[in-house]
Amino acid sequence: MGDQLATPLAHRLITSPLGALLDTRIFERIKGRSLPREMRLARIGAVAEATAAEGGDARAFLDAVDPAGALAPRDRERVHKAFARFVRQWADYAAILKAWEAAFWGDRDVAPENLVDLEMRRRAASERCVTPGRTLGFLAKRADIAPVACDIPDPDATRARWSDAIAAPAALFAAPEDLPDFQRSRAVPGPAGPEYLLRFRSPSPLMTDTVHARIFEPAEDAEDAPAFVYASGLGMAYDRIRYWPEEDYIARPLAARGCRVILVESPWHGRRALPGRFSGEPYLATAPVGLFRLYAAQAQETAALIGWARRTGATVVGVGGVSLGGIVSQHVAGRCAAWPEAVRPDMAFLGATSAHIDEVVLGSEITRSLGVDSAVRAAGWTAERLRQLRPLLDPPASPGITPENVVAVLGRRDRYTPYTLGRGLLDAWGVPPGNVLTWDRDHFGVLLGLFRRDDAQKKILGKLNEIRDKSSTSLPA
Repeated sequence: MGDQLATPLAHRLITSPLGALLDTRIFERIKGRSLPREMRLARIGAVAEATAAEGGDARAFLDAVDPAGALAPRDRERVHKAFARFVRQWADYAAILKAWEAAFWGDRDVAPENLVDLEMRRRAASERCVTPGRTLGFLAKRADIAPVACDIPDPDATRARWSDAIAAPAALFAAPEDLPDFQRSRAVPGPAGPEYLLRFRSPSPLMTDTVHARIFEPAEDAEDAPAFVYASGLGMAYDRIRYWPEEDYIARPLAARGCRVILVESPWHGRRALPGRFSGEPYLATAPVGLFRLYAAQAQETAALIGWARRTGATVVGVGGVSLGGIVSQHVAGRCAAWPEAVRPDMAFLGATSAHIDEVVLGSEITRSLGVDSAVRAAGWTAERLRQLRPLLDPPASPGITPENVVAVLGRRDRYTPYTLGRGLLDAWGVPPGNVLTWDRDHFGVLLGLFRRDDAQKKILGKLNEIRDKSSTSLPA
């Protein structure tokens, strides 16, 4: 039992000299090819968790994950044994989660070392359910199990349902009129300073659930520290697994340099995953509607967190994210022109982002590899029909903050959020070229670059401090 949370071994290896073995085009290709199997395993875990929670057996699990009955009798027998082991692991996780909830959110004082122990045990137990490689992992190799269970909406019904929002998208992305009530958990000692959770009801009418955000405070002078709200990419399970990279390449390094970092939980991800759906699956499974629903809801939730940060002492607040998180952040940066100043960010970081999301839906490597593009086409969506949704899928033509306060990193070989589309957005917004890092990498290469390099972190912190210094010198003497 340690007296504080530790940096995971995986991150230490990735950022060590040995990690250079991964920082290659070969790794980029291997990672890309493994994506369908990783998503399939996540889907299998989600279905297994939902089945266990409902008291179902292996037969119910098989009916959900293999409705066509494609598995051979021998494989189905193997599933029965593996699912029994999974249920035992899920029961262990449920018991640990109950103890964790009482310790972090209950009324009784708990020693810091006990909080550290519970946090580590909860994550380890949760990970065995989220990615059940040791129990049901053999099923992830089966190409006849779809990595994403698509339920694509009808184009005509979508156009009718969302016509008002398409004509006037500002209402869908409006800042909440009032800040929600925030609950704060007990803090656990982390590598850079105290860490705790906030939870609050989503202020978005598109969501009915509770949002969690993990806060990383500087060890000293936290009261008036600049704050930075950061969003992860698609499919991240957050603190339901032991290694959540955003903690270790962005949150803790910035906290160690005097910045409060808020890692926000996206709709349908992490604790917000829907029963039987893996973290983030509805975003792709219900494209294109799932895309703009997530953007709008998370933009409003980010506004609420900006308001909380200012209310608790931050005079400068930035937003940012990578991949999906970068797309959400560009909506925040674009839509905030109509928001009250108290919930408007001062700067934005856009990592591996893209404009013209309608083109990404049909032409991106991620939708192709997961079969989403073909499902979208089969539902009747064409390039022209998708283009009609641009007012909801894309941010406004100009940013709601000064372009000089937007910084970004893009991968020149990115096939998931294409470089030309991301670059086009930044140029249209008038972002200075010196604010943009361009790496000769693909999508996963950009992510690995964020792990192993600190160029982006320096730009983020430099911009936050620059804005703070300008605001302090502009105050009357």
